[in-house]
Amino acid sequence: MSSNIVEIKNLKREFKMGAETVKALNDVSFSINAGEFITIMGSSGSGKTTLLNILGCLDKPTKGEY
Repeated sequence: MSSNIVEIKNLKREFKMGAETVKALNDVSFSINAGEFITIMGSSGSGKTTLLNILGCLDKPTKGEY
């Protein structure tokens, strides 16, 4: 039986840039089980670094749980 070592639920991260709100992460949910290998892929500007900063406790989400 595998156990979750990471569980992300409805994660959102928004930044204010002037009058605009940039949604770096919008309702991201996933889990990683013990023994799994994962990769985080996406185009430039898709939120990869933002997600890693939250997972590394360098940033806080606007909403959601991890």
